[in-house]
Amino acid sequence: MNPAEDYILNFKGAQAALMAFLHQHFEKKGLQPKIAYGLPFYYGKKWVCYLKPNKDESLDLSFTRANQFKDPTGLLQARERRQISSLVLWPEADVPLEAIDAILEEALKLDQKK
Repeated sequence: MNPAEDYILNFKGAQAALMAFLHQHFEKKGLQPKIAYGLPFYYGKKWVCYLKPNKDESLDLSFTRANQFKDPTGLLQARERRQISSLVLWPEADVPLEAIDAILEEALKLDQKK
């Protein structure tokens, strides 16, 4: 078990199942999980995205270089950040997997560039 899986399995909040689902999805997409800054990050060549559980039981799916690619869904929120934009997810809501994949595709295109 890698440290990111350990983090998710031992997480006690309502977001645990959602994090586990996204973790598996990102691994299927070929991303490598690591713990950075105490959170699960997902890497291609560089860091692509990370999961951040919030105190209000939501989960931020944050894309680290969102300022460098076009969000095809319009769902990402910068919230006064220059580089990072996030999609706020709730454990009890449906996961917008098609939208996540569209954003992830753009992030991975950027990651593959030198």
